[in-house]
Formats: sequence, C-alpha cells, structure tokens
Amino acid sequence: MKDNGILNMDRRSFLKGALATGAAGAVAVTGVGALSGCAAQPQSGSAGSSGSDSKGGGAYDFEVAPDPIPESDITETVDADIVVIGAGFSGLCCALSAAENGANVVMIERMDHVIGRGGSIYAMNSKLTKEKGYACSVEEVAQRYKRMMGYHSYRVDGRKWMLHFNRSGEAMDWLIDRMTTASSVGGDDLTPVMEHWYEDPENINGEFPGTHEFLDGPNGKGPDDNPQQDVCANMALYCEKAGVDIRYSTEAKQLAKDGDKVVGVIAKSGDGYVRVNGKNGVVIATGDFGQDKDMLEKFIPWAAHQTEFGGIWDGSGHKMAYWAGAAVDKSETPAPMIFCFQWRSITRQVRAFQGLMVNEDGRRYDNEDNVISHGGLALMHQKGNHAFAIWDDDYANEPQWQNHRYVDGPKVFDTPDDVRAYWQTVVDGPGTINMNGSGDIPVKMIKADTVEELVEKLGLPKDETLKTVEAYNGYCDAGVDEEFGKRKELLLPIKKGPFYGIECTPWFLSTTGGIRCNDNLQVMNADDEVIEGLYCLGSTVGDMYNNCYSTHFPGHNLGGTCLTFGYVTGRKLAGAE
Repeated sequence: MKDNGILNMDRRSFLKGALATGAAGAVAVTGVGALSGCAAQPQSGSAGSSGSDSKGGGAYDFEVAPDPIPESDITETVDADIVVIGAGFSGLCCALSAAENGANVVMIERMDHVIGRGGSIYAMNSKLTKEKGYACSVEEVAQRYKRMMGYHSYRVDGRKWMLHFNRSGEAMDWLIDRMTTASSVGGDDLTPVMEHWYEDPENINGEFPGTHEFLDGPNGKGPDDNPQQDVCANMALYCEKAGVDIRYSTEAKQLAKDGDKVVGVIAKSGDGYVRVNGKNGVVIATGDFGQDKDMLEKFIPWAAHQTEFGGIWDGSGHKMAYWAGAAVDKSETPAPMIFCFQWRSITRQVRAFQGLMVNEDGRRYDNEDNVISHGGLALMHQKGNHAFAIWDDDYANEPQWQNHRYVDGPKVFDTPDDVRAYWQTVVDGPGTINMNGSGDIPVKMIKADTVEELVEKLGLPKDETLKTVEAYNGYCDAGVDEEFGKRKELLLPIKKGPFYGIECTPWFLSTTGGIRCNDNLQVMNADDEVIEGLYCLGSTVGDMYNNCYSTHFPGHNLGGTCLTFGYVTGRKLAGAE
C-alpha cells in the first residue's frame, strides 16, 4: 500500500544475493557518483554500511531497507521523461543520447561538477579503427570472445558482449564527432587516437586493437594523464546545451515505486528533498561498491583482503536497486578490477613485465609474460601479496618499450635515453605517482650500481635473490627458460648497470557488476523478471565479467557498459529505436 505517496517496504533481507522485495522502493543511500572514467571523484573517507550485521537476523546493514522519507519532507516535485542517477561517463552518455532524441532528462549528481577517471575506451569498427586498418568481422570477434568467455568461465552474458560489438563503433563515432568539435559548446576540441596493444604470438595473453583515447585537452597530454576528465567535461557541456537538467550537489536517497514499477527517485540538495519522476525510466549509473566493506565481505572478500586500497564508491545505486527487488549477478560474485600500476612505469601499456619478477623470498614465481590484470592477481598468491621487478640499463633499448602507447599518435619516448631520463625522474620522485586520476599510488623505484646493492636496497634476501638472478641470466644466454618457459625474445638478462627495481603490489581499483540486468539494461529480480522502469549502466551492470576484470580489451568497461550501453539506452528510452 502507498504511504504519503511513497510506497512502503518491509525489512526482510535478501537470500543468495537477491535482496528483499517489499512493496516499496523508497530507500536511503549515502550518495551518488560514477566510476573509472564513468565517475565523479568521491569525497574523502570511506562511506557505506557500518560493518554491523546486527539487523535483520544476521543480515548486513546494506541488506536492510531504511524507512522511507515522508512526503511532507519533499519540497519540490519534478516530472521528466528520464531520470539518470549519476553524472559520470555512463550517465552523461545516456542523458545526452536521450536528450538529442527529444527526451526531457533530469540528471542527479552529488558532486558539484563532473569528474572523469582513466581514458581508455574500447570500441570496435569505429571510423578511427577503420581508418587505421583494424576493422573486424563478426567471425573475428567470435574468436576473440570465445577466448574471453573462457577467461570468465562462461559465467557472463554473451548477449551484452555482442551488444558492445554491434553498437560500439556507432557509439564511438557519435562520441568522436562531439569531442572533436567541443569548442562549439564551450569545451576543448580533443584528438582521438588509438592506443597500441600487446600482440602475443602465442595468442594467449595478447590484447586486441580498438582502445581509443582523446588527447590534447588540459588533462590529457600523455599516457599517465587523465584524458577522461576532458571527455566528461565536454559531455556535460553538450548535455546542458541539449537541455538536460543537471542537478549538481544533489544526492539520490530513495527510489520510488508504484506497485512493482520504479517511477522516480527522491534526492536531497541544499534546498531540501526533491522528487523527480521519470515517466520512461530511472537509470542507475552510480559506479562501484568498493568503499562498502560489508558489500565487499559478502560478494568478493578475497579481493578486499589481499589488495591495497580499494574501490571508489559505496554502492549507493546497488543498494537502491536491491531494495527495489533487484538481484545480484547470476554468478553472485561481482568482479573486481585489480591491476598493478607500478608496472606502468616499467613496461608496455597493460602488458606485464619483460624482466625478472621475484617474491620477497628472492625466488621467481611465474612466467612474467602476462597482462596487467592477471599479473596483478598473481601477486596476490605471494607472501605479503607483493613481488619485486628487477631490470638493467639495457631494458631501455627494448624498442616496444620506448614507443608503446599510441598508433600514429604522439610517442612516449623518442630514444632510449628518454626512457632512462624518465626512470630517473621516478627514482628521484616522492615515491608516489598519480595515475589516470586514480589517486596517489606508491611507486618507489630503486637504482643501484651493482645487483648486490640493488638487492640490499629492495630488502630482499641476498643469497637467494642473487642465485635467482644468476639462473635467470643463464636462461637468457641459452634462450630457454627452464623454469617457466617464457618466450626467448622476452628473456632480457640483468647484466649491465645501473640496475633498477621496484616493489609491485596489486591495486584494487574498483568493482564491476552487482546488479542483474538483461541486454536491454533493464534491472531484473531473482526470478529473472524485469523490474519495470529501472535500468542500470556503467560499473553497476552485472554479468559482464567474472573472476576478474581482464585487460585483454583495454578500456572494455568504459567502452561497453558506459559509452555503448549509455548511448543505446538513452536512444531507447527516448523512443528513437
């Protein structure tokens, strides 16, 4: 029954990942944002549930819906065709796409401006990929996806992956047209480039072409910058010109339901509570849940326990959806993004390290030829959840390291001496770097005249580590890796000083998934029934990844769940298709 115009909900917790489905959808959350290039910057501190599981007969706090906000506290009511919660990249794409097709859109954002993070956006068959000669057929994609389905144990939604393939080129062309002419709305004209990728002749850990970046804005000059900030800033200007009502400093607090249908959202600003009704749909684009310790503990505890740092947001949108009856991913285990950003200072793009990796016992533990996501996971199996990269001066001469970043775009380094100069800046630096807007990441590079000195400075056991280096150099000389079978061309010896080393740690960037939905991005309950009126985008989209977020398609989340799904969903909700 309705109570003061807002539907009541009981306090039952969900079972097996599907939260309670009372008659109401009015729920309290801590804030709204978006992530990983789909995101606004979080406020300082960790938000989320208290960690107590005292409510609901042992349920975590986030599993228990709070009381609805009384109608008497609502000072304004706004009617719109579409409500988008979260003005990050996914929400911006959805709002702009819908507004350009005639919809009346209100966007709610808790921050006072938009902030993007990252910059790698994966799309296939865009005009840029075709121009560079990297168009791909459905047969080629099927081969790639078959391999990727195996990496994700086939516990993902193949229809969503094919939606990305079929529509990402169109969506990217739409984005390119706007980013290259953004001065027309008061923004910065950006240059689209393709990132280079790692081609693995063994066809195991190779990446695939299709990752786009937008450079030449104030925040996107090079590979360690944050070009997504410029993209999101431009998108916000386009949204304003298209008539989107962007309500900054406005925090979504509750979903409202009429029967089983989600019909709007209640939000709080400095002026009090506002209810925004969405006739065609309410879209959740609120980012990850990595700052909610209870959600991590329930869904992916291994990632929370064995990595440094952790997520961006507190799962506010997830909680609203759960309390409205949504289920978690069918696998019941949303996937974390786990990288090792220290490698970005010493290797090609998202590929793992070509030199020697040892654990804190001074022993080699794996084939170093990997992608950064899987290499980061391998670190979690080592004592202390870390390892150490070691290389020598000749590594600067490795040609693919020097100019690894872009296809026909700006070079990162012109000469080996430029590489060495870069290393020196890291050695002399403060011990942290800010990578793609992801915060201050520990990167303490060590330089020494001898291997013995390097081992001592890294704090590794001398005898065992020197024994490992000697054995590794022997494999390099023989061209055969007798321990792990690393390819001959990647066996780079450690002989010529100066010598370098760095501690490598797994970095828990964010979570992906958590809300079950179909390939129309309609949120679903535990019986796989659509919850009418409710949609999700970006890092909330469930069943896209399993085990971990893989970097074989660098920027797949930004290009798929954010750009492509946002663009398509906006058009559909506006009635354009």
